[in-house]
Amino acid sequence: MKTKLSLILIGVLLIVGCTKSATELLDRSQKSLDENQVELAINDLESLLREYPTDSLASLAQYKLATIHKNWKNDPHSAFDALQKTVKNYLGSIQAEQAQKELNTFSEWIINKSEVLRKQKLIKESIQHLIYMVEKFPTNVLAPKAQYLIGDIYMNDLRDFETAVKQYRKIVDNHSGSKQEPHAQFMIGYIYANALNDFDKARFEYNEFLKRFPKHELSPSVKFEIEFLGKDINEIPTLKHITS
Repeated sequence: MKTKLSLILIGVLLIVGCTKSATELLDRSQKSLDENQVELAINDLESLLREYPTDSLASLAQYKLATIHKNWKNDPHSAFDALQKTVKNYLGSIQAEQAQKELNTFSEWIINKSEVLRKQKLIKESIQHLIYMVEKFPTNVLAPKAQYLIGDIYMNDLRDFETAVKQYRKIVDNHSGSKQEPHAQFMIGYIYANALNDFDKARFEYNEFLKRFPKHELSPSVKFEIEFLGKDINEIPTLKHITS
C-alpha cells in the first residue's frame, strides 16, 4: 500500500514539476521565436491559452499568435482569426484595442504585405494573400486592386499568360465600374496581341475596350495596337527608327 501511495505521489510531483507557469510559457515562446522555432512558439502560446485562459498574460499570448501568423507564417486566414479572438475574448485589454485597429485596416495590410512578399520573390505567398483578400472581402474597395495584382503577378513574374488573362477577366466580370476594369480589359487585349500572338482575340478585346471606354486615357494606345496588330516593328513608321 505504501509503495502504491509513493508511486502516486511521485507521479503528482512529476506532473507539477513539468507544468510551466503562464510567464514561463510566454518567455519560452519568445525564446523560440528568437531562435526561429516558430512552431514551438505557437505551441507554447496555445498551451498558455488552454491552461491559463483567465491569466493576465492570456490576451498578450492571443495577440502574439496573430502577430506570428502575420509576420512569420504568412497566413492571413489564421492571423485574422487570432485578431478576432483577441477582441472577442479579451475585450477591454490593450491587446484587444490594438487587434481591433488591425482588423479595421486588414485589407490594406494584405495589399501591402503581398507587395512586400512579391519583392522578396515569395510569389506563391504573395498570391495567396491576394486570393484571401478577394475571397474574404469581395465587396471591399481594394478587392479590384487585389485581383488586378494577381493578374499582374501571373503576367510579369510567372509569365503565365493564359492564367493572367483569366485573372484580369475576373475584374471585368466581378468588378464592373472599378478603376481597374478598363486597365484589365486593355491587358487582356495586350496579352493576346503581344504574348500569345492571337490577333483575332486581341482585336476583339481591343474593340470591346473602345466600345466600353471610348474616352479612357488608354484609348489612343488601343487604336495604335489595333492598327498595327501582327506587324513587324519595321512596318510601323513611328517605331521604325528603333531598329535603324
